[in-house]
Amino acid sequence: MKMCQYSIDLYKSLAQEGLRTGFKECGSLSLARTSDRMTYFRHIAASAVARNVDCYVLTPEAAKERCPIISTEMLRGALWIPGDGVGDPLDTTLTLASEAARLGVTIVEDCSVQRIITDDKHQVKAVETNKGLINCEYFVNSAGHWASHIGQMSYPRVKVPLYPCEHHYLQTMPVEDIDPMMPVVRDYDGYFYIREKNGGYLAGGFEPTSKPFDLKEMESLKAFKPLPEDWDQFYTLLEQMLFRIPSLSKVEVHSLSNGPESFSPDCKLLLGEAPEVRNYFVATGMKATGVEAAGGVGKITADWIVNGEPKMNLWDVDIRRFLGLHNNRLFLRDRMVEVPGLHYKIKYPNFEFSTGRNIRMSPIYPRLKAAGAVFSQSMGYERPCYFRTNMEATELTENGVELDPPTFYKPDWFDYLESEYMACRRKVALLDYSSFTKLEVWSPGREALDLLQYLCSNNVDIPKNQMVHTGMQNRYGGYENDCSVARLDYNRFMVISPTIQQTRCLNWLKRNLPPDSPVLVTDITSLYTAICLMGPLAQSVLSDLTDSSVSYKEFSFFTFKELNIGVANNIKTFHQTHTGELGYVMYIPNEYALHVYDELMAKGQKYGIQHAGYFAPKAIRVEKFFAFWGQDLDTTTTPFECGRVYRVNFEKGDFMGKDALLRQKQEGIKRRYVQLVLEDHDRDVDIWPWGSEPIYVNGKCAGLTTTCGYGFTLKKMVCVGFVQDLDENGVPQVVTNDFILKSDFEVDICGTKFPAKVNLHSPNLSSGFEYVIDSNGYIATQFST
Repeated sequence: MKMCQYSIDLYKSLAQEGLRTGFKECGSLSLARTSDRMTYFRHIAASAVARNVDCYVLTPEAAKERCPIISTEMLRGALWIPGDGVGDPLDTTLTLASEAARLGVTIVEDCSVQRIITDDKHQVKAVETNKGLINCEYFVNSAGHWASHIGQMSYPRVKVPLYPCEHHYLQTMPVEDIDPMMPVVRDYDGYFYIREKNGGYLAGGFEPTSKPFDLKEMESLKAFKPLPEDWDQFYTLLEQMLFRIPSLSKVEVHSLSNGPESFSPDCKLLLGEAPEVRNYFVATGMKATGVEAAGGVGKITADWIVNGEPKMNLWDVDIRRFLGLHNNRLFLRDRMVEVPGLHYKIKYPNFEFSTGRNIRMSPIYPRLKAAGAVFSQSMGYERPCYFRTNMEATELTENGVELDPPTFYKPDWFDYLESEYMACRRKVALLDYSSFTKLEVWSPGREALDLLQYLCSNNVDIPKNQMVHTGMQNRYGGYENDCSVARLDYNRFMVISPTIQQTRCLNWLKRNLPPDSPVLVTDITSLYTAICLMGPLAQSVLSDLTDSSVSYKEFSFFTFKELNIGVANNIKTFHQTHTGELGYVMYIPNEYALHVYDELMAKGQKYGIQHAGYFAPKAIRVEKFFAFWGQDLDTTTTPFECGRVYRVNFEKGDFMGKDALLRQKQEGIKRRYVQLVLEDHDRDVDIWPWGSEPIYVNGKCAGLTTTCGYGFTLKKMVCVGFVQDLDENGVPQVVTNDFILKSDFEVDICGTKFPAKVNLHSPNLSSGFEYVIDSNGYIATQFST
């Protein structure tokens, strides 16, 4: 949203200077035909307050007043954003190019890129073109649907996962009495948009089942040329247009245009420095929103190049969120059938793609599938969300059990989750952690230690067979990663990170290697199946399968042993669960995985063992006030802001971000991570919070939630997020404990505000079992008082 707002402000300022962009602030009117769509609109309107965007939910009648040409049949309501607008792509491009040239930029046309030349450090050196060599320090690939092709022109090759689909739009002849300032109308449930252009209508859309290019036709994209009309494909949209705007049937068609629009596998932009080549930036994947995003994308890319890293969280659009498999053309061709339609699909919680599945699976996947696992996908890896224990055989599909119907209310899987949560906290549960990122860092001497000591804010110079939780901060003190580091040997370490960090963390470690460093960083994620035994009875299950002692006295928290489990030898077993619950994570060579799994399940029967999916540890961590990277923590969050400064060792010597953190320690923090336990929220009746809900402090919007869930021990809905102390002018002040504890908090869920009790520290949740955790035990979130 910030990117789009920057674009709007840019085009407005250019217009005020008398330059042509074709921009007009006509507003946008989004229509809803279903109650779920209206719920989503109310969520957008509520969160828009926190982003200082004017946004209003309208009745069908009010919507028709804004745009008289629409029919209100089957209309539930609408969303009106008066500050939205449209611009002319050609005028905007020519104006930006002219202004850039005036400021000294050289623009060369009819110039084809033939090769991007890199040096022996895999850094951009020059660009070879049909008009000669251009020496450069930086290269930006912003070539639209050619970006993937250009990515193949360097060594090493840069993976740009984009794939083109046909995109149709209709231009009519001039229409009598058309309002030149009619809003952009988007009928999301009808898959189309329509607006005024040149005295007529311009209408297009994103059909739910798109038409990707055939692999054999990809060569035809090497030149700009229109594609053949396909009225059969366009009819899905045209039928909906005529239903919503009956007068359109009397308007003469000027042309139906068809052109390629490229999309990433998740329908989001691709930005940032490519992990394969230094100083090679990507700015593409605009997916038919080029004018809307262009100004912001240009600003962000320029700042990123100048500063070396972005100052805002851009993980959702960072090119490092993908793996090599996502650049596979067969995968992309399969996935693209459903991607363009996501533009207008309701953004339900826990959305999952149905295409491009069953690519990365742990060896125990068949066992989990047979047990009723309902899978989600992360970095292409199939992971159980929860287990449908009363599954019928007919419910088992190629992708496992189908997800329950999406909803903004209490989900159908609630009872399954409650059972798994209780097993994790009161009995014993088995979870598949195989998708977690696992890297090995090795050197001939102490170079690996020196690297990690500099990149980690905690002290990783620990005894062999111990591990430590630590952040990896950037130079602003923000979290590039939040991980566990285990010392396997004097010169060998294992770094365990969230699943989504697989490309990012590997890239971060390699990019920060000193010149000619002997350190080897290896991705070992696919070498191991990781099984977690969680719960107070986990020790009993493991004891029955190994000849080594696993008592808490002889196998303490944050240590690991190599155990014989069943007849599998030397299984790395870590005494941690990433939730603060009792238990272990076993990193099992894949050839032993099924044997160990079967043994654990067989021996665990007498202890009531059951399967649990990823929703269970998520519910536990939200209730225990644990932050997680990619959901709560990001590159702009510091340990002081999220209550994790106790994991920062300022005495160990220099580390990245240390100076920034010391400054923040002196100056104070201007936002703070809090846990909010909702009062008066009925889990069975009310809409649930799912993230990005506005948090009101003393009646003023002062932040957003990040993660939410039901607390099965607290028996309340729980949200976590960041808040600020804003003065009367909206300027953030230093946030103190006193301010937090003396303020009144509310969470706005789709327009309804629920009062909330605030916590600054992780609550003490009893599991019904008494056990002792030493003073170095797992602490989640704490602020000094």
